[in-house]
Amino acid sequence: MHATLTLFKDSKGFQPITRHRPVGMLPVLNRPILEWHIMNCVRSGITHIFIVAVENPLTVGEFVKHGARWGASIEMLVYKDPCGPRELLTRISEMVKDTVLIIPAETIINLPYENFQNLHDSTKGKISRILTDAHMELEENDAAWRCSRKLELEPRETGAYIAGPGSANSPDVTDHLWDGNFVAIETPKDLWMANMASLGGYFADFLGPEYPDKSTNESHVGHHTNIDSTAILGVPCLIGDYCRINAGVRISGFSVIGDGVIVDQGATVGSSLICEDTYVGTDTNIEKCIVMANVMINLEVGSWTSVRDPFLLSGVKKRIPYSFSEKMMDKTLALLLLMLTAPIWIIKGLARVARRKSFFEVHQLMLRNLYFDPASKSAARAKNFFWFDNSGPFVERIPGLIDVISGKLRLVGVRPLKEEEFEQYQEDWALQRFEALDGLFTPVDADCPNDVLEEERITAENFYTATRSLKEDLRILVKSIKNLLVRD
Repeated sequence: MHATLTLFKDSKGFQPITRHRPVGMLPVLNRPILEWHIMNCVRSGITHIFIVAVENPLTVGEFVKHGARWGASIEMLVYKDPCGPRELLTRISEMVKDTVLIIPAETIINLPYENFQNLHDSTKGKISRILTDAHMELEENDAAWRCSRKLELEPRETGAYIAGPGSANSPDVTDHLWDGNFVAIETPKDLWMANMASLGGYFADFLGPEYPDKSTNESHVGHHTNIDSTAILGVPCLIGDYCRINAGVRISGFSVIGDGVIVDQGATVGSSLICEDTYVGTDTNIEKCIVMANVMINLEVGSWTSVRDPFLLSGVKKRIPYSFSEKMMDKTLALLLLMLTAPIWIIKGLARVARRKSFFEVHQLMLRNLYFDPASKSAARAKNFFWFDNSGPFVERIPGLIDVISGKLRLVGVRPLKEEEFEQYQEDWALQRFEALDGLFTPVDADCPNDVLEEERITAENFYTATRSLKEDLRILVKSIKNLLVRD
């Protein structure tokens, strides 16, 4: 039997924590949900796995490329849009000649996967759909939230299908009602519930021996984690690897602390999911929340918030989007270009002074901080940049080389924005462009004609963000200068 794990869920409701990963790679008990599915497949004897991704395929591909670590042979497929089970079966029919199990990676089903094949007598030429009349529900108990199992009046789809060889065109779909525990992760509250229900022992068969201690009366602490003797841990709770829990911290039951998290003195965490590499500051109170780095959602309020004070919440593991060596190379190249173009900008500047104008014009653009939410104008600050207006595409940018030398801009990056322009770039597909720093010369200059649509400009920047390298930066620099000179 083959397994096909789909990553089709729209991530919009989970932004910004899904900027770098799809919903199916969000954590449940400190592992990506997708990884739990892979391990359940292998444990059930299913070692041939297809993973079909729509959003963030590069992240997914990087994660699963060494399938041998789980004992699986994994093939990655990338689709432009989600599709239904019949279309999916048609697309993979040439690659699979035996029974296929289709599972949405954004679900948790408390069942070893080999049992699915036993839910009906024969899969030859048939499609079986798995329904359930059980679901997990939130309930408040002593001012705390807990999960409980509830039965529904009408069965609902789990999204799981079993299909025999040649069944893509079969008109017959057999429904199988199954009453095991089930969570479909469609909202942040569902993600929270999946973690709490797993802590409470509702998904022991799905988690298997990878979560060996099913006791709901103990705290579970990972490797190389340092917990101060004055910290108080409720039960059940899970604390990941390489964490530090400092003096006076209180962590109540039904809390999950991710790998590499630091909870500082006097902080309180209750009924919350703290994702990996997060710092929780001194005396900070986190209740009924999901937290990742400096962004959080209060599940009672239901909206994501970016916390600007790094002493309250911040990311422990900082990305380095602009290394010291890159800065030095940028400044060196910018200085060289400034010297080569000196006759142009000196004559231009003196001509402006003769007309009683400033030597350079000044543009105000927003300088973004990637350690906050880079797609939000609240994470950017207005800065003045040198410019020559109405002087042609290349000449007008020459003064910007001074801003590169001063460290305000990269030599190559995405287009810097004005404050009012941020509102135009809030759709999910456009957010990836914000993961690169602003530059004087851009992939739009190198690869897009003047009359190209804005969507194509954003696509070029998204591609640059995902594939950026020194070689690519040099290509864009040379091609941008060439194109701008021609347009002059």
